[in-house]
Amino acid sequence: MNRKLAYSIALASAVTALTGFAADDDVAQLRSDLETMNTRLAELEGGAQQSSWAGKVKVKADLRYRFQHAEAEDTSGSNLKTTKNIQRLRARLGIFADVNDFTTAGIGIRTGDKANSGNVTLGDHFDGFKMSISLAYFTISPDDAKYGSASFGKMKQPWKSATDLIWDADVNPEGIAYAYSGKAKNTGIIGSLGYFRVEEENTASDLSLGTAQLGVSQPIGEKTKLSGGGSFYGYDNATEFTDEVLPGNYMVDYRIGEAFAEFGVKDVGPIPFKLYGSYVNNTATSEKNDGYCVGIKFGDAKKGKWEAKYDYRDLGLYAAPAYFTDSDFADGGTGVKGHRIKAKYNFSKNLTGGLTYINSLRTPDRSLDQDQQFNTLMLDLMVKF
Repeated sequence: MNRKLAYSIALASAVTALTGFAADDDVAQLRSDLETMNTRLAELEGGAQQSSWAGKVKVKADLRYRFQHAEAEDTSGSNLKTTKNIQRLRARLGIFADVNDFTTAGIGIRTGDKANSGNVTLGDHFDGFKMSISLAYFTISPDDAKYGSASFGKMKQPWKSATDLIWDADVNPEGIAYAYSGKAKNTGIIGSLGYFRVEEENTASDLSLGTAQLGVSQPIGEKTKLSGGGSFYGYDNATEFTDEVLPGNYMVDYRIGEAFAEFGVKDVGPIPFKLYGSYVNNTATSEKNDGYCVGIKFGDAKKGKWEAKYDYRDLGLYAAPAYFTDSDFADGGTGVKGHRIKAKYNFSKNLTGGLTYINSLRTPDRSLDQDQQFNTLMLDLMVKF
């Protein structure tokens, strides 16, 4: 018996008892009061149910408009140069819920259907944008994730990346993952294991990915922290698959070892800054099989008003699958090197501007006869709601 029913019965009983002693006008007034209280109870109960639902479900969305100026030049022969100005949009919508005390779930959609990009280019006769499901997962974390958590479905990357050298931030893998985050005294510990299906062919040649990572972080004094670790990414049957668009994708085996590190300082008069870097090596091949990225970052737009960072990278053609690397650097892919400068500024709450400049070079590969030099400038405006 719920609270509303109990109150109604109690009030009805009181009214029945009193009607024997009350005048007709008093009885009418009591009945009117009963109806008013029942209405108010229904409103309160409905509000409580709505409040309970709102407390368990969160909806997040963001929109990003981008103006992009891109120059590409063949530098070792024809010197053919192309220049273009384009406008792009990315839209994302996510629903995240606390299913129960130890289970959460998330569903997300976004523009585009590429693994490493949610951008769509404006200017297709005002046709609608292609949309795709970018997240569809649930995570089980018993005992407040004391012993880690397990995720199932299409999820955010369960591993930590100090740079986007081989993993664009938009890539959401599909499969099963275990992740752990804890402390041993003052030392932070992270770890993850994953098994993901990359391409399903219903044969023995299915393309799968196994991952493992272990990392630690250690405060050094009150304002500095050093963190680092290692990762392994192993692909099965990668040589059975090729990509006709992005060169360097799935033509060799991949057994990729990665080392990463970050050194952060909270305040430097009084600006926080961070040094970061990563190195990767594909031990399954001996040709053009490694890469690195190093950078420095000042400020933090997530905690303050602005941030600015610079990095340099050099990624060999066979160091990692091209399909998952940064889609903006040298037009995406591997066999690339160059510089990148990024800046963000929070104009107001949930309104952010950004500037990115990339000077990069793509080296010769199977599909290109010449080097390609890229100069790319991107101006972003993003809102969250």
